[in-house]
Amino acid sequence: MAILAMVIACLPCPPVSLLGSVIGLMAIGRIRQADGKLRGLTLAKISIVVGILMSVSSLFLLTSLRDYLEDGQRKAISESVQIFLTESLNDNASGALSHWELKESPVHVEDVVAFATVVHDRLGSLKSLQIGKIDPAKDVSMLQPRLDAWLILEFDQGTRNASCQFVLVPVLGSMSFGTRITSLKIEDPDGGLIIPVEDGLPVETPPVETGDSNDDEVSS
Repeated sequence: MAILAMVIACLPCPPVSLLGSVIGLMAIGRIRQADGKLRGLTLAKISIVVGILMSVSSLFLLTSLRDYLEDGQRKAISESVQIFLTESLNDNASGALSHWELKESPVHVEDVVAFATVVHDRLGSLKSLQIGKIDPAKDVSMLQPRLDAWLILEFDQGTRNASCQFVLVPVLGSMSFGTRITSLKIEDPDGGLIIPVEDGLPVETPPVETGDSNDDEVSS
């Protein structure tokens, strides 16, 4: 039993390693009740100490790893949205699509141009962004992890709330993940700005002024 306690105590999982300490305590009780017929008292005592130390250290490492991954996600999300909006507003739809997940959510250059045109006409240029909250997406998949993020975007015409969905993509040569956008919605009093376009909610395009109507009036 003392051997089992030591093995479990060495596992790098806080609840499991603590269980090893508990089993070590139980082993000490059984050994003392056996009046010298059982051995392993020292090993059982060591398993208690090892279990506590392993639990504390693994908890610290797991917390550090979680913070590292969350910071990486925030940086990746900020970079993806920043580049997508900046490039699209600067008439570089191809550059904007480099941070879009085309396989999961296909959009075309024309969609990006139409979206950026309305955003620029209503809100102007993007000045800054902040990430408010990040949650795992409801339609989460182990093969293609997704994230939902809520953002605060500052434009020339004011601050707007936004929501995005992303897929996580591994970064070669690194333990971190990058992100690619699958949807973006900017809240606006005049109507939400959405890409990709939802059914029944087309992105507005500004009217193109021509001289045909004036010529008709003059000729009439």
